[in-house]
Amino acid sequence: MPIRRPGRILRFDQRGVALPMAMIGLLILTALVLAFSLLSSTEPIIAGNQLRVAQARSVAEAGLERAAWALTHPAEPGGIPDPLPTPVPAPYNGNQLVNVAVNGATLGGFRVTVTAGAGPTERNVTSTGWVPNDTASGKAKQRITATLVKLRFPDPPAALAVRGVLEIKGSVDIDARQDTTCGNKAGTWSAQTTTTQGSAKVWGADGNNTQNQSTDIIQNVPLPTFDQHVLTDAEIDALRSYAKSHGTYYQGDVTFNASNKMPNGLIFVDTYSGQNISQEGITPATPDSDMASVDIHGNAAADPSGIFKGWLFVNGSLQISGNFEMYGFIYAQNDMTYTGTGNGQVWGAAMTRNIRDTSYTSVDTNLGGNAFILYDCQKAKTGGGFIPQTWTIKSGSYKEVSG
Repeated sequence: MPIRRPGRILRFDQRGVALPMAMIGLLILTALVLAFSLLSSTEPIIAGNQLRVAQARSVAEAGLERAAWALTHPAEPGGIPDPLPTPVPAPYNGNQLVNVAVNGATLGGFRVTVTAGAGPTERNVTSTGWVPNDTASGKAKQRITATLVKLRFPDPPAALAVRGVLEIKGSVDIDARQDTTCGNKAGTWSAQTTTTQGSAKVWGADGNNTQNQSTDIIQNVPLPTFDQHVLTDAEIDALRSYAKSHGTYYQGDVTFNASNKMPNGLIFVDTYSGQNISQEGITPATPDSDMASVDIHGNAAADPSGIFKGWLFVNGSLQISGNFEMYGFIYAQNDMTYTGTGNGQVWGAAMTRNIRDTSYTSVDTNLGGNAFILYDCQKAKTGGGFIPQTWTIKSGSYKEVSG
């Protein structure tokens, strides 16, 4: 009788395994074929849905752009008047579907609503895009909300407006006679007294061409009257956001000179904390150490012409000395000292808030020097062409809401 070896007993007999393995492979292959078939039938649907959603978003953006255009062109047919009327006219009340066409074919439509914002220079916009429209089955919907802001020019009533005491001395010229396109402006406006010394000359656009008269130098303006022209905290926030987005935001003590040039546009020099200076009577009061301090010396403009073109906002005090030329608008939250030399001059307007009244605003010149503030409405309003007079999206307010 033959004896079986244990090793042979333990060996796996592979005979007959081919058929089960083939069946398993066929089963896997069948599953893959079914899966690919399912994907091939659903992918076009998914892709079509994604396309319609993207198109609806584009249509909603078209509604937002339409609202921005209408706010920027209030006098045009289809524009939105400023201040915002009640009720808001169609199609900006959301009651009308505005069709959007591409290459002559209607892509979809939007409904847009414009309402008043937190301040006079803010508008809230909601734009909803639909593809193919807002009644079709299988329609796609996307909604965009945003706050639009406008950089408001305060339109000061004089070439130099000071909410406090003003002292003018030396060989200073402040002249508002050259430009009356925005009305007849005074030479200076002050909420307290104004004094002139030496050969200082102040002319207003009063038609008599005589200097330093009561119609040239307006004094002791009531604070409520003056405050109609100051910037609100909301407007200052808008300026801050704009400067940050354009790389012209600074903080604390800043010196502009031949080594640190001033780029054209809106320059915003903020407090050390980045917070607005508290108003009079509000506690806790902003400490003096938190306020910005800006010094401008000669040859500070980065523009090849040697002239800075734009707006300069200082959340604190401003000192100008030397041969500095500018087209635009100066706004200092506290006080300003201007000691000019050479051919230095400001074409536009200047305004100081004197929010802490730590010192009076003075316009001075060195002996033999010159300092000019020459009123020019368009240069002040547009910063020599570098400040947009349009409504733009407020930083951080743009949101997309899926339908």
